[in-house]
Amino acid sequence: MKNLFSKKIALILIVVISIFVLFFKMYSEEKTSAAKPPKKSYPPGVLFTFDDDYIEDWYQADQLLHPYGWKATFFVCWYGSLTKDQKSKLHFLQNRGHDIAGHGYNHLNALKYSKEFGIEKYINDDILPLKAAMKKDGFSIHSFAYPDGARDAELDTELLKHFDIIRGTTYEEIRPESQFCYYEGNRVVYGLGIDDDYKQFNIPYYKTLLDYAKAHNKIVIFYGHKTVANADEKLETPLSALEDLCKYAKNNGLKFYTIDDLAKL
Repeated sequence: MKNLFSKKIALILIVVISIFVLFFKMYSEEKTSAAKPPKKSYPPGVLFTFDDDYIEDWYQADQLLHPYGWKATFFVCWYGSLTKDQKSKLHFLQNRGHDIAGHGYNHLNALKYSKEFGIEKYINDDILPLKAAMKKDGFSIHSFAYPDGARDAELDTELLKHFDIIRGTTYEEIRPESQFCYYEGNRVVYGLGIDDDYKQFNIPYYKTLLDYAKAHNKIVIFYGHKTVANADEKLETPLSALEDLCKYAKNNGLKFYTIDDLAKL
């Protein structure tokens, strides 16, 4: 009887020890795996985006910045009002390697319009007409930027049925490590404004974001509107500032991305 009892005790101890060893091994492997940072499959870089219908100005900016190898994404709105020459310039920019993307057929504030009339009507009135009109002219758009940056999670969910990536906006001059204007592998991204009427307009600050991106394998996302030599109105990005940032990015080995590039990463 004693031998049988001893064998049972020994068997129970073996089982308990085996479970403990297995649990410890799994915990150790999980902890080690969690400690390893995910490998980035893309080099650090910068993504310049511009909104609205300032096509002639974007075309002039490209003449200045092309020698730096820059690329940008142009989010177009009011497409039904564009001239033949403007559409031709958009094709020129697209052929240069830039992205042509959507910003609403009538530049409607998505949040206000959808709350008043519903998301389905917003999509039918401002998204589908834009995609159809641009597709007819040879622009297959895969990305979208919210007018006024007005968005919420429900809109994101519905618009991601029509686009690969959508861009919102973020503000403030805060520490680089706390900024939201980096690509993090998500289909919703946020750009930081570089028009000179924004309170965070500060070239040295923007360069700290580029430095942080390089050090941490990130992609900085900026957005502006009208690219001009002399910025004296709202929603204008000075060409001198843009050239300075492009030169800094190139000299520091940062890659220029478009919004559609992000969808391929």
